[in-house]
Amino acid sequence: MPKLTIQDVARLAGVSTATVSRAIHQPHLLRQKTLERVLQVMSEHDYVYNATAGDLSRRKSSVLGVFIPTTESAKLSSTVIAAQDVINSQGYPLIINNTLFDVHRERLQLRYCRERSLSGLLFLGYMAQNEEIIMNIARNDMPCVFLWDTMPGTSLHYVGFDNFEASYKMTEHLIQLGHKRIAFVGAMYSLVQRVQKRLDGYLAALQEHDIPCREEYVLEYQPTLNKGCEAMRRFLALQEPPTAVFCASDMLAIGALTACREAGVMVPEQISVAGFDDIEFAEHVFPALTTIRVPSDMMGSIAGKALLDLVRNGGHQLYQHTLETTLVRRASCAPPLK
Repeated sequence: MPKLTIQDVARLAGVSTATVSRAIHQPHLLRQKTLERVLQVMSEHDYVYNATAGDLSRRKSSVLGVFIPTTESAKLSSTVIAAQDVINSQGYPLIINNTLFDVHRERLQLRYCRERSLSGLLFLGYMAQNEEIIMNIARNDMPCVFLWDTMPGTSLHYVGFDNFEASYKMTEHLIQLGHKRIAFVGAMYSLVQRVQKRLDGYLAALQEHDIPCREEYVLEYQPTLNKGCEAMRRFLALQEPPTAVFCASDMLAIGALTACREAGVMVPEQISVAGFDDIEFAEHVFPALTTIRVPSDMMGSIAGKALLDLVRNGGHQLYQHTLETTLVRRASCAPPLK
């Protein structure tokens, strides 16, 4: 049986070929009943649009991409899903590039995106060593929207929050509880700029309250449960362990709680533990985790809409959205023992 053409779909649905094309490329422009009728015909007859041929005829790719440093982060993944929902609903596919915090892997994926002339990119962070390449892409090659951070004073599009301020807020909360020996575990801050800002916020809060920073109280790990365990074991083995540990990722913090339980160290009676992200498990672990809540879904939705507008309309509007974070106080933090 010969494959259906777009003309066949139009005839069977009782619409014009332009309407079928709109159902594929700009479904938001059609009335719901018309769109449903066209989609039903396409489904019943297993019609598959040849996107590659369409892109060639328009001399423009309809594919968008997103860069994510790790898919193991529930909050980063929820941001991607929110963006994907918006983008897919408008007829655009989204290619997910998981860089695994690897500079060379990210550079290779960037090359693939440029070679295939993608229409636009979302970045949920990037490796500092690749910043020059990425800035060149954003300014000269294709529309780019950066998420999970802010870039004030630039002409770059972003949807994020102030990582410095959020980290400062959590560190100050621990100080106000009476802690002076406060440790920090960062998720690859030497590679990802937004995590470096979290370290900077922690350091600034200590300095503001005349609390010296101790080198042995700052560690850098991948944001996983196992690495959180490892970091806490190192802190507990110190001659003078910290009385509070601020982890720049809930995954690290939950791993730290596990290490405390294994060592017989009571949280928060003997040591306080705080996280960052407010993943779903944060309120269900014991004790429930004090953390920073970030608007991950909202970032994805806003960024997805922004990128679509930039791709469709040529980037005449500057999108710069700074969203708020929330300090969520739960049972894992308390004043230190006297």
